[in-house]
Amino acid sequence: MTPSAADGTADVLSPRTMRDLELGKVLDGVASFAACSLGAEAVRVLVPRADRDALEREFALVAEMGKAVEGGFSPGGIGDLSPLLDEAREHGILAPDRFVAVAGILAAGGEVRQTLSCAPLPGLAALAERLSDQIDLLRAIWRALDERGEIREDATPKLRDLTQERRGLADRITAALRRFLDRHRELVQEPVVTQRGGRFVVPLKAGARGDSIVVHETSASGQTLFAEPAPVVELNNRLREVDDEIGREKRRILAELTARLLAEERRLRRDVATLARLDSLYARARWGQAARAIIPTLVEDGRIELVDARHPLLGERAVPVSIAFGGAKRVAVITGPNTGGKTVLLKTIGLLTAMAQCGIPVPASARTMLSVFPKVRSDIGEEQSIEQSLSTFSSHMTNIVSILGEADERTLVLLDELGAGTDPQEGAALGLAILERILEVGSTAAVATHLTPLKHFSVSHPGVLSCSMEFDLETLAPTYRVLEGVPGRSCALEIARRLGLPEDLIARARGSFTSGEIRAEEIIAELERERGAARRLRANLELEREAVRKMRADYERRLLALKEKKVEALGQELARLEREIRAARNELASLIAQARAAEGSEERRAILKRVEGIAAELPAPPAAGAPPLELAEGMTVRVRPSGTLGKVRHVDGDRVEVEVRGRRVELPPEALEPAAEEAASRAPVLALGPVGQVSLELSVRGLTVAEARREVEAWLDRLLRAGIGTGRIVHGKGTGALREALHAYLRCAPYVKRFHLAPPTAGGDGVTIVELE
Repeated sequence: MTPSAADGTADVLSPRTMRDLELGKVLDGVASFAACSLGAEAVRVLVPRADRDALEREFALVAEMGKAVEGGFSPGGIGDLSPLLDEAREHGILAPDRFVAVAGILAAGGEVRQTLSCAPLPGLAALAERLSDQIDLLRAIWRALDERGEIREDATPKLRDLTQERRGLADRITAALRRFLDRHRELVQEPVVTQRGGRFVVPLKAGARGDSIVVHETSASGQTLFAEPAPVVELNNRLREVDDEIGREKRRILAELTARLLAEERRLRRDVATLARLDSLYARARWGQAARAIIPTLVEDGRIELVDARHPLLGERAVPVSIAFGGAKRVAVITGPNTGGKTVLLKTIGLLTAMAQCGIPVPASARTMLSVFPKVRSDIGEEQSIEQSLSTFSSHMTNIVSILGEADERTLVLLDELGAGTDPQEGAALGLAILERILEVGSTAAVATHLTPLKHFSVSHPGVLSCSMEFDLETLAPTYRVLEGVPGRSCALEIARRLGLPEDLIARARGSFTSGEIRAEEIIAELERERGAARRLRANLELEREAVRKMRADYERRLLALKEKKVEALGQELARLEREIRAARNELASLIAQARAAEGSEERRAILKRVEGIAAELPAPPAAGAPPLELAEGMTVRVRPSGTLGKVRHVDGDRVEVEVRGRRVELPPEALEPAAEEAASRAPVLALGPVGQVSLELSVRGLTVAEARREVEAWLDRLLRAGIGTGRIVHGKGTGALREALHAYLRCAPYVKRFHLAPPTAGGDGVTIVELE
């Protein structure tokens, strides 16, 4: 089930935290990747939930959908049937164009069902199986309507007859009116046949009146009369009656279609919910691919490990950040200069946690780990309230009081600028008290601050991780990288010097620091330099490790290709030897026959010499000494020339069929030797050897479905190996059950290009023609 407010999980985020983290904007961005409004709305109502097992099942479906999208899947064409069902129930009859929309949605849903049901994606296949089969309703719609949304003339026998009658009446009336125009040219205003009020008429001059014509309408100028000559009055009357009958028949057809649609309403509304679910998964998978997002590892012990995490709303401007806290150090205190990225880091932590608990991939490295929290609470940004007469500080404290009242060991707390907005000394005292309370209740927390007492607390307390945002003094710009274990400096004096503040003022300002504060700043600066050197060294090591990994992968690829070529060469050599031996046997038989018929010794000696020459040309027999290998089906063997492992699948005298990595090759027993069972799984991919003669027709009449499917699968395999593209399966007519089962298998077989029933003269419904890729 898609996480939503209906799950009772909306309290994972408070309304304030929803605004702080801007989760709604992320959901809008993900929703834009949906195929239709169904999926977009399903994404927008996602809310975080705290059921780890359910989230892992959800992410498994997102991962499967990602594979389907990579394979070209798209639920394009699906739509929301609910408004059309509501309209049908309200009005009783749907218009023809509305049925065209219904048919389009049903066809798209059927395509989604067929595509995902045949895919090797068990979770999505199970979801797709929930979609009902509406092929009968779809056929009924297209039997009654054409693609333009008009009712077909042959939708029913009655409508066909009425339409033909109307066409005949129209032809008769038109012919009679044209004769009238030819005979009364002096009365004619314009020699055309037109219609007024559903009746065929001719335009006559204003003076043309009399008992022989019926005037139906006069032009605006009064100069033209649209009149109906008396001879066609009865025909026009009948035409109107036929038109009325056609209208009633069309309304009856639409009413019948509407009734069939409403009879499926319950199943169709369930299908709408399933399609919304699939489209929501599709949107999340596509967004994840576009944002280079991953499915994080989920835990429940309060740990958060972000690796190369990016704020999803910053797009390409986002700088990857990494931070790890929770567990032994449940609270992270983040310090550093203004505009250094502290607030963005807090929002990234909270937003990626919320996204993961919504079942949305997060933009980060695959090594990212996130805890599942029942509650996420934040105090980020300005919330000054004029209506409630609250200052910035009062607003923050009101929210923090609420957070502390809810916080427990399974709560994530995010606090920005703790202790700010009031006297620094009092603010620091309050900040320390709040940090201690958070540590007492065991919440996981990330806190950003400028206050020096809080920096000192983070360094000295064993349960707190001290972090800072790196600042480049050369460029006077933040790098947005997180330095763990190092408290941050405000860098105010350095920035002021770079911007031109006189040195005497800088010295005066520095003179107001205590010796301890100056020493602490120097220690922090030294730690930052050492940290930078270590980071550069680690980056170089990562580059070297990546280069080694690529070299190893290239080596393994080349080695595998070499082994495959050796096996392929073996198969070709065996095929060549078979041809030579077959030719030699034929020639020997011919020579023996000639020797028996020869009369002179000279002629017999010549034949014997030729026999000896043939024996010298044949390959030498295998070395004696080793006892013959006893082969049995299922036995693990090694192919001697290449060392490749496989399993014996069939033994037929001097021919052995061996399967290696899913492919089969025929080899002589002399080319095989026994091998350990456990080593077979490590056999490299083999090329197929030659295949013998293959029949172009397979008969499965009288077999069960399971037996027939096995036979067809093996036969198709032989066709592929022989390079044959077309074959015939004779399954008989019977009840059609065997034919339908085989067609279902062929529809999902990846190497079947198309299949169809044979022409009536070639077997008809009892034979299926198969074309291979």
